[in-house]
Amino acid sequence: MPIDTKSTAAFGQPVSRRGLLRTTVAIAGLALTADLAGPLSATAADDGVVSFTQLSEFLTGYSLDPVLGARFLAALKKRDGDLDASMDALSKLIRQSGVPNMDGFLALTGTEPALTKTATKIVSAWYLGVVGEPEDAELITYAESLMYRPTKGLLTIPSYGPGPNAWGPKPGSKI
Repeated sequence: MPIDTKSTAAFGQPVSRRGLLRTTVAIAGLALTADLAGPLSATAADDGVVSFTQLSEFLTGYSLDPVLGARFLAALKKRDGDLDASMDALSKLIRQSGVPNMDGFLALTGTEPALTKTATKIVSAWYLGVVGEPEDAELITYAESLMYRPTKGLLTIPSYGPGPNAWGPKPGSKI
C-alpha cells in the first residue's frame, strides 16, 4: 500500500507531512524562546524579592519562603507606591546602626516613624498572611502565616471556621 504524503485537514485543505513538521518546529521554537525570555525578565524582579525577603527575615527573625516574599512584595507595592524607597531607607538604617535583630531595631531612638511604619507593615503581612485593610485585604497565605509557627507541630492549623455562631452573637442581637 503506498504511503499518502498528503492528508486533508479539518477545513479541507491538504496538509503535507513536511508542512506539519515545519509547523511543529516553529511552535517548539516559539515555546523555547518564551521559556528563555521568562527567566531573563524575572531576573530584575528577583533582586527586589531577594532584598525584600532578606529584610523580612531580619524583621521577623525567621527564615522565609522567597516565593511568598514575591507575593507579599507585589501586594504591598500595590498599596504603597513608595515602598521601595521606604525599604531602602529602612535597610540602610539597619546596616548603619549595626543592630543584630528586630529587638535592637525597636530599641533605637530617634527612628523616623515612617520607617517604623514600614517595618510594621512588613511584619504584619508575614504574621497575618494578609496585606491591606479589611476593605481591600488580600490573602497571601493562611497556613504559612508566621502566627502559626510557635505552635507548629503542637496544634493543628485550623482549615475552616467552626461555624456562623462561633465568634459570638451577631451585632445588634440580644443575648
